[in-house]
Parts: sequence; structure tokens; C-alpha cells
Amino acid sequence: MNRLFKMAALACVLTIGVSACSKDEPQVEPAYQARVMVSDGQTVDLTVASPSKGNTGTIKRTADVYALRNFRQFKLDANGEATSTAADNFYFDFKENDATTSAGPVVLPNSTRSANLKVNTESGYSLYYIDKAFEQVTATDNFTLATGGSLGLQSAYAPNVIGWLNYSGSPNHAVTPVPNRTLIVFKDGVAQFKFRVNSVYSNETPEKEVAPTNYFYDSIDYQEFK
Repeated sequence: MNRLFKMAALACVLTIGVSACSKDEPQVEPAYQARVMVSDGQTVDLTVASPSKGNTGTIKRTADVYALRNFRQFKLDANGEATSTAADNFYFDFKENDATTSAGPVVLPNSTRSANLKVNTESGYSLYYIDKAFEQVTATDNFTLATGGSLGLQSAYAPNVIGWLNYSGSPNHAVTPVPNRTLIVFKDGVAQFKFRVNSVYSNETPEKEVAPTNYFYDSIDYQEFK
């Protein structure tokens, strides 16, 4: 009986010790499970990976930087199936690595007539920018607020517009991202993501030198601030 008592006491001590050690260990927060998960070095096709329909493009991850390429959205028919008609605007959520709806954080235009890149201010998002290389931008940099959560199409014809794209005018009529401009998405006053627009042409290449029309196929690099 005495031996059994000692064994039970030892088991109790071991149990308490393990429990105490477990409490002392730092708690690791589980990784966020985005709607579309992309592993380091992996490339996913949104047509396959996105749970919603009408989304095309790919995402490749390199460390903490995500490369969204040839992103587009298409209108849905009455049965909820994708059509061959591109949507009026494209919506993307960097947190989810996926296309979204008009309630999503970032609005990408599909027209040079109204080429405003916007964020959903009604949901607490705000848009900032900085003329600094994407790789060097940190959350503590001094950003400039985009009025109304929007950046437009700047050109010699619209000298007062602060933009995300440049319009060359005649004779080429090309649109190109503003060089070295990094855009920042804030949520409720906190910097969440930085992103860089590389091109709006399919495969990042205008189909011809004069008046190319193979846009908008958005090429964007983005990264979450940690």
C-alpha cells in the first residue's frame, strides 16, 4: 500500500510539473487561414483556387511577398456562372489572397475613363502612398493620404490629379504605373499592406506600341506589414 501511495504521489507531482511548464511556454498564435492559401514558392491559379467564380489570374509567393498576375474578374449570369464579359471593376482582398465583392477593401478599375484605384472607406479602409521603392517601405514611413481613398489617372491633361497610373497621351495612348510609387492600405488607422502596381497589360506587355488595348490585367506585388 505504501509503495502504491508513493507511485501515486510521484505521478501527481509529474502531472503538476508538466502542467506548470506548459503554462510557462510562450503561446504561438496559429497562422491566419486565408481563403486562398499560398505556400512559399508556390503559384496558385485563382480560376481553380478561389472559392468564388469569375476570377482569373495567378498568385506566386516568395517569402512574405505575393505576386498577383493577370488578375481580372468577370460578370456572373443569372445562375451565378461566370460569363465572358469583364466586370466593371475588380475587387481584391490582400488578407484573403483572393478576389472579393464590392464590399472588399481594394477596388481596381477596368476602364481608363474612370481609372480610379480606391479603397472601401465605408468599411474603415484608407489609402496612402509614398514615392519609395516597394522593398524599402516600412510601416513607420511617412505616408501621404490619398484624398477620398482614391488615386486617379495622372497626365499632362490632368496636372492636378495625383495618380497610380500615368497616361502618355498621343500618339501612344499608353498607361503605365507611376514609377517608384508604393501604395499603402490602412484599416481603422493601422497600416496593413503595402503594394506596388507593375503593369495593367496582360502578361505585363502592351500588345502594340501605339494605342494598346490589352488592359486591365493587373500585375501587383503586395506584402503584409508584420
